Amino acid sequence: MESRETRPVFATCQDLPRIKALADRHRQELGFVNRATLESAVGSGEILNLPHGFLHFHHRRDKISTLYHLCVARECRRQGVGRALVKAWESHSQQYGIRLLRLKCPLDLEANGFYSRLGFHRANIEPGKHRPLVVWEKKLKEISPSHPQFVAALSAGGPDLKRLFDLWDEGGDPRNPFERVLTSPLACPLSTNVYLRQEKERGRIQQVWFDCGAYQVQQGKRKYEDLLVFLDRFYGENQWADGYILPDLVPLSTDSDAIVEYKVRETLYHCSKFFERMPAYIQERAIAPVHGRTPEQIDRCLETYARMGITRVGFGSWGTSGPNNSINMLSQTSLAIFAVVLNLAREQRMKVHCFGIGGPSSYKRLQDRQLIPHTLDSTTWWKAGGFGSIFFPNTAQIQITKRRGIETTKLGLENLKIRTNHSCYFCQDISKIRKVRNYRIAHNLVAWLDTLEN
Repeated sequence: MESRETRPVFATCQDLPRIKALADRHRQELGFVNRATLESAVGSGEILNLPHGFLHFHHRRDKISTLYHLCVARECRRQGVGRALVKAWESHSQQYGIRLLRLKCPLDLEANGFYSRLGFHRANIEPGKHRPLVVWEKKLKEISPSHPQFVAALSAGGPDLKRLFDLWDEGGDPRNPFERVLTSPLACPLSTNVYLRQEKERGRIQQVWFDCGAYQVQQGKRKYEDLLVFLDRFYGENQWADGYILPDLVPLSTDSDAIVEYKVRETLYHCSKFFERMPAYIQERAIAPVHGRTPEQIDRCLETYARMGITRVGFGSWGTSGPNNSINMLSQTSLAIFAVVLNLAREQRMKVHCFGIGGPSSYKRLQDRQLIPHTLDSTTWWKAGGFGSIFFPNTAQIQITKRRGIETTKLGLENLKIRTNHSCYFCQDISKIRKVRNYRIAHNLVAWLDTLEN
């Protein structure tokens, strides 16, 4: 895993004194930079940071991202610091559906050549307060994913998560399955939120998304009105995350067409009203749920969200089964609707997240139909491991804690590893993966990452 020394990360309040001092040392290029402005930008997640440089930007609602300040210590210039910061800004902007990067640079600074070399084109020269300014712009290509980015859905408390994170480090896999995480503050203990924020500030976690907790309403554990009150308060008090899922009413397989239509209308109404009440920070990071059984309902959702300026939507209207409709099933009908979601979202230049996909075998069904979202989340890796099961790339679950057939023996497990081209630290010793819950959970994470990369 790259360290904070080599990879730009979002600045925290601890970085603020050094960033302010760096800006003051370069007042000739930047002008006076107000501390309160920097403090607000840090709180909004709008400063990318390295030990010897920082980049201050702002994502606008019209899908243009503006660079306010780029500063690199003089003694560290021409060492790739500025390039790393700009590339991180570009990558982050693409993830948020930004279409254009824009900045202004005084005409007499050699930094103009730097921006030209990074692919910016000169759009205009306009008068500044003290000297002419060159307006530089760079169009961003729409990301067409070859494979989705994994979002680890987490529900355990902070101490349990720390043990899992530490075990992952012990395993030596350089990949980071916790780069993007999803958590439901309504269902998780307070320690979950505290730990995830701590790891985000350390740079291990890049994005934290908050789930609205509509599943609790679906299960009859909460009233929808109580959910709205909770989210109003919690989202408003936690303006540091990277994704805020808007509240919805989830259709069930057992719902009639009339009830599904009612839930679609109510979801759009409450999402719009909730969105209007939220501060700009949350509006810019909102993820809107898409529901429906018909293309017309899907189109209505996406048109509504496009007018709101939302750039990422999520789909989770799979068929449901099991106790309290708690298990998502990828039926032929829901796969066809998901294809409509992807096509219409592409027209709106929106990114699509896939909620609750299940395990690698479920993803293979999407892959076989070339239905590739930008991101997907899953809790199966955790739940399966907790209940004694493991899976391998593109395979169904295996109950490993008991000997039930050849695949649960040492020889059978080794043959399965060869067949799926899988090897990881956590399944080397069959006795450990049988007995230790976190070994199964970590192994399932490896299998998920392998599945998405193949």
